[in-house]
Amino acid sequence: MSENAPTPLRPIPGTPTARRRTPDDARTILPAYVLGSPYALTPASRITQCPPPPPDLTEPSPAHLTYALTLPSAAGTPQIAQEAAESILDVHGVEEPLLVPMLALIHELTLHACRFTGAGDMVHLVLRGTPETLQALAHDTHAPHTHPRLADQCTERRRVSLAVFRDLSAQHHADWGFTPAPPPATGMCTWTTLTRAPYEAVAEEAA
Repeated sequence: MSENAPTPLRPIPGTPTARRRTPDDARTILPAYVLGSPYALTPASRITQCPPPPPDLTEPSPAHLTYALTLPSAAGTPQIAQEAAESILDVHGVEEPLLVPMLALIHELTLHACRFTGAGDMVHLVLRGTPETLQALAHDTHAPHTHPRLADQCTERRRVSLAVFRDLSAQHHADWGFTPAPPPATGMCTWTTLTRAPYEAVAEEAA
């Protein structure tokens, strides 16, 4: 194979539709609308464009929001992730009724990812806004087990670790779940999705 040939890519798994879940019923496969990996899944170009194309100059808005943060697995990381997310969401004009629950979910999501990522390794946090939803997704480095008994035990550990996150998701009617990260990422990814409509209605009533 020529050294300039694009690297073959594996498809990202996904589900075409979302359905309402009970508080204890986490998804085990990524929904199609979730930004599933912090890594670029595009082949390298054979020719580098120079000067490079301009950046996205669209004005920040709640529905035009995609960020990926790489953070160390450390005690202060959940707070740092929460404060960074607060700045990002504030710049994009996310209203307080939606901002407050999402920040709480991001803190617990990052805390969980750090519990399953060893010291010296990195966790990846992805934030994404669409016209209908606000989403956060965290990647840890703890790969799935192939042995059924170990896999069941690890799944139970994850559910225990996610207890507060799960309760917050139920309280705010958020969809959530965890599943093996799509390649080329490794480990597991856990996500939460808030639907905008109920929170935007609250903001309009308060205005």
